[in-house]
Amino acid sequence: MYKNFIEQIVKNQVVFALKNKKEVAVCPSAEFFVEETGEAIAVFPFWSEETMAKSCQEDEWSDYQIEKIKLSEFMEFWCLGMYEDSVAVGINFDANLSGAEETPDQLLKDIIKEIERTNTQIKFQNFVSLNQLRNFFL
Repeated sequence: MYKNFIEQIVKNQVVFALKNKKEVAVCPSAEFFVEETGEAIAVFPFWSEETMAKSCQEDEWSDYQIEKIKLSEFMEFWCLGMYEDSVAVGINFDANLSGAEETPDQLLKDIIKEIERTNTQIKFQNFVSLNQLRNFFL
């Protein structure tokens, strides 16, 4: 599931999220916890396919819209922001909010590896190259 997510978002250069007027969808982690309190950290779920995101538009997320995010924006702003905020990434969650979870730094490393493996071209807003992003973040 995780590897497929990475391959798809690099190939299509897009990631999907659910968002309302105020925020993106968020749920508690099943895997990552605050050491001091044992409390679950927040997870922002993302999907590699719009149909998968649509399957989660129910209950508390029924008023959320599907947002299409360019891969470069996801890497440059979302991954860095989630890392700074200690938020985990939910990967292709199903309607039961079940799916893989990963830290934003590991996800970014894996996306970079896939971009290099496939020789995918990508342009960033604040970074001149993939190497500059890697050196800044990793």
